[in-house]
Amino acid sequence: MTQPSSRLRALVVGSGYRVRNAFLPALSLLDSRIEVVGIHSRTLANARKAGERWGVEAIEDPRVLRPGDIDLALVSVTVTNNLTVLKSLAHLAPGAALVIDTPGVGRLDDLARMAQFRRWAQIRVGEDFMNMPQYRLVGNAIRAGALGEVSRVALSEMGYRYHALALVRSWLDLLPPSSARSRRVPGGVDIDYRFRGGKIGEVHEPYRQGEGSFVVTGSKAVLAGHPMGHPIPDTRGAKLVRIEDDNGLTGFEIDGLGTPMKIGLPYHATLGAMGLEDDSEFNLLRIDGLSQVIASLWKTGGQERSDPGSGSDPVNTRYRLEDAVADNLVSWAARAIPWLPTPRL
Repeated sequence: MTQPSSRLRALVVGSGYRVRNAFLPALSLLDSRIEVVGIHSRTLANARKAGERWGVEAIEDPRVLRPGDIDLALVSVTVTNNLTVLKSLAHLAPGAALVIDTPGVGRLDDLARMAQFRRWAQIRVGEDFMNMPQYRLVGNAIRAGALGEVSRVALSEMGYRYHALALVRSWLDLLPPSSARSRRVPGGVDIDYRFRGGKIGEVHEPYRQGEGSFVVTGSKAVLAGHPMGHPIPDTRGAKLVRIEDDNGLTGFEIDGLGTPMKIGLPYHATLGAMGLEDDSEFNLLRIDGLSQVIASLWKTGGQERSDPGSGSDPVNTRYRLEDAVADNLVSWAARAIPWLPTPRL
C-alpha cells in the first residue's frame, strides 16, 4: 500500500480496553490519513459506547459492508475469537489490509488455519511494545552502526513473553532464535535466547511494567537504560535519558555516543489531553507505538522519522504474522522446557 492520496476507510472490530485505550486513540493521531467508518463488537451496546466519544458509528453486522467498502480492518478481540471474527470479515479481505493484536494466533492447532489470515492484502501485527518511541530510538542507534556489531541484548524486569522476544529480535535485525534455555526464578523465569552468529538475548523476570533496565552490548559501545529513561545506578557507556520541559516528557535521547540521537513525541500532549481511561505515561507511549504499526502500511523499509505519518519503517514492514506466532509459541514453550531448539516457522 502506497501512501494514500485520500483517507483510508477503516473498520474497528472489538470494544474492550485495547480498542478504547489504544486503537481508537492511535487512529485519531492518523486522522488526516484514516477515516474510521464503523466499529463492530459482539455486543452492539458495547460498540456504541466505545465509538460514541470518537463519533464512530456502531455496526451490528459486518455483512452489511460490501467488498471495497473498507481499506483496512483493525481487530482487537480475545485470541480465541480471532478466527471467528476473521471468518465474519472474509468477504472484505481481498484488497484490504489487516491490523491484528499480538499474537494473532494463540494455539498450536490454529497454525493449520493460517489461510484465514492470508486472505488479506497486507497484515500488520499490533506489537506496540517494541514500537514505543524510546525503543525505536535504540533501534535507530543500532541500525546506524553507532554500537557496532550487537552481540547481546539483556532485558531485566521490563519485558514479558512474546513482547520481550519481539523487542529483542527487533534490535537483532529480526533474527529468529535458534534455541532457548530457561530457569525458574522467584516471580517468573529467566530465558537465554541464542541466535545465529553467537548473538544472545536475555529476558529476566519478573516483569514490572515501566520498570527495570536494558543493556545492548555492541563491538563499539554499550547502551543501557531504564525503559522510561529514568536514571539507573552504576551505568557505564551510553545511556537512554528522558527529555522533559515544564509540561513533562517531550522525548528521549541517547547520551554518550559520538553522534547525539534523539526522538521527539509530537503527539504526547495530544494523547494526554484525551482523558483516556488509562492515561498513564506508559500507555501513551504504547499508543504512539501502535500508530507506527498502522502507519507502516504506507511506509517502506529503512530509517524512520518520529512522525508516524511520514518517513519509512524498518521493522513493522518485515515483522510478519508468522513471526508473531513463532515468538508467542517459542516464549510460551521456553517457560516450561529448560532447553528448547526453535526451528523457524
